Order: sequence, then C-alpha cells, then structure tokens
Amino acid sequence: IARKMYVPIKVGASRSYGGRQQWFSKEIKETKDMKSYYTHCNGCGVIALSDIFLYFAMTLADGKNTRAGEMLDTHGNIHKEKYMAFVEEIRDQYATIFGSSGTFIWQLAHAINCYCKDNGIQKKARFEVGLSPLDLLKKMEKMLENNQPVILMIGQSWPAALSKLRKIGIPFFKQKKCINIGKSALKSAYAEYKMIEKDVYGHFVVVTGILIDEHPKWASQNIMLRISSWGEEYYISYAHYCQFIKNNSKPWLNGIISIE
Repeated sequence: IARKMYVPIKVGASRSYGGRQQWFSKEIKETKDMKSYYTHCNGCGVIALSDIFLYFAMTLADGKNTRAGEMLDTHGNIHKEKYMAFVEEIRDQYATIFGSSGTFIWQLAHAINCYCKDNGIQKKARFEVGLSPLDLLKKMEKMLENNQPVILMIGQSWPAALSKLRKIGIPFFKQKKCINIGKSALKSAYAEYKMIEKDVYGHFVVVTGILIDEHPKWASQNIMLRISSWGEEYYISYAHYCQFIKNNSKPWLNGIISIE
C-alpha cells in the first residue's frame, strides 16, 4: 500500500500500526461496560473496519468528508482517545460484537457497504471464502496494487468445539532484517523473521503488503504477508496460512473481504 505506516494512531510520543483492541478495558467490575469487554476480547473485526475507514479518509478524495475524516487533525493524524471513540461509534452503528463469537466476515462486508453508502464513498465490498491459494493470493495482490488494504480472516481451528483445547493456529513473526528492497513495493530479496506469537486463530487482521523472499536456506520462494494486528506490524507465512486451512480448519472459515 502507499502509506508506509498504514494507519498510525498517536499514543503519547509513539505511533501504532493500526488500532489495538486491548486499549479497551476488560475490567467489567470497574467499568460496568460489557461492550468495552467484548471489544477488548473479541473486537478484532471492528478494529479492522475502523482502520479501513480511516485509510479511506487518508487516501481517497471522497473519503475526506466522512465520519472518519472528521476524526483526523489538521496534519491527518488521529489520537488514541479519538480513535477509541470512533471504534465505539463504528461498533454501535455498523458492526455489533456478538459476545464471545465476535463479528463475522459477512457482517464486516455488509458494514463496509453501509458505511460507504452513508458517507458517499464509491466502494463495494464482498466477502470471499473457500478460494484456492493461487486465487486468494492474486486477489490480495490486485487489491494492494490498487492501494487497498485487505481484511483477512484467520478462521477457527476445526472442530470448533475443540479449538481452545487444541490451540492450533498460525505463527506471527516480526521482521529482523530486510535488505535489497527492489523496485516493487511488494517484493524483498532477503528477510529474516522472529516468531512472536505461536498459534493465532479466530482472528481478523489487515494485510498491508506481500513480500516474496528468496533465501538461501529455502528451496523456493517464501511468501510473507505483512499485516496489522493489535497495533503492531507483523508478518505471517502464506504457506502456514494455507496449511492451516487444509489441515486444521475449513475453507469456509477463512477468506478475505474484497473491496473495489
């Protein structure tokens, strides 16, 4: 995508890489607020939505005079407190969190269409699940080349009833080194990664780039997706994601929201 920092939220002197659901309190006894609790625990879909709407405001001509555009200061920044108020507004108006179930991919696609209609943005969204690995990759590449971040659903492990017991998901990585970046913003010639989270499942993230790494210890190209999650920039292996769908989840539990 065009914006290197994606959607930077000002938190004191630092900036996050997109929003973070853990900014909302889960202390029900203190806040008496179940909505805040569910946003903290299961609000990844609403965070992804809010970030996409802010990205519209930052990059589209028809995105500036919108509700998200009103949240930005004169320098195009948004502070954490205003961001959280915006998330609450999006959650209450467009994407209800259904308790421990969170939000659903069809619900997020519908929310994008409603928001765009209400705010005069010429975009259409639809959810797509069950795509082949090649088709999914091509769709993500096309969206990113058009400066459109991609909401990606990492589904539940299957059978769903055993998800919490099995805890099988995909790892999240941080990039340790990246040199020799080529002309394409989607490709890097060399990168190394450090695993930060081991098994992530049942989670929405936003894909902001695709890196194709050629490393001496790999026999073939390794495709990494750059993502925004929990206010951080992470990377996931596309091979890990596809293997997770094949071996530990189901195609209809995983997919993307395509926006055109």
